[in-house]
Amino acid sequence: MAKLTDKQKKKIIAESVNGSSMTALAKKYGVSTATIHRVVHGDEKLKEKVEQKKAENTVSILAFMDSKKNDVCGLIDKLLAAMGDEDKLAAATVNQLATAMGIVIDKYTARETPQSSGAKKNNLLEALAACREGVDFSAIPELRPAADADGDMVAGPDVQEQ
Repeated sequence: MAKLTDKQKKKIIAESVNGSSMTALAKKYGVSTATIHRVVHGDEKLKEKVEQKKAENTVSILAFMDSKKNDVCGLIDKLLAAMGDEDKLAAATVNQLATAMGIVIDKYTARETPQSSGAKKNNLLEALAACREGVDFSAIPELRPAADADGDMVAGPDVQEQ
C-alpha cells in the first residue's frame, strides 16, 4: 500500500470537506477507504484549518463580487440596451429572441416567490405588461401572423410547401 505524503493528506482532507466521497478519494489516491477515513478523521486540527480556509475564501470571493457590483450592473445595462436595439431585434431569429427572453426571465424571476393564479401579479408580469404596450412586432416576420407574413417566413423542416 502506498504511503501518503503530508501534501496528499491535506488534499484529501480539503477534497473531503468539499464533498468528495471516501470511495472516490480512495480510488484517486490508490489507498483503501479505511486509510482515507483515518486521514480525514485523524487530524481534527488540520480539518478545522481547511474548513476555516474555505470560509475565508468564500468571504473573499463575496467581497470581490460585491466590489464589482457597479461594473456588472453597467455591463448588464449595456447588454439590455443592445438587446433592445430595433435593428438587432429585426435581424434576430425567433430562436435567438426566445433564448434571450428566456434567460432574462429566468434571471429576473430567480428570487421571486411563485404566486397563485389569483394573487397579485409579480414584478416580471407587471414589467412585461408595461413593455408590451406600444411595441410594434411587425418588423419581425417570425412574430407576425401567418396571413400577414407575405412569404417572409422560411419553410422549416416541419413545414411542407404546397
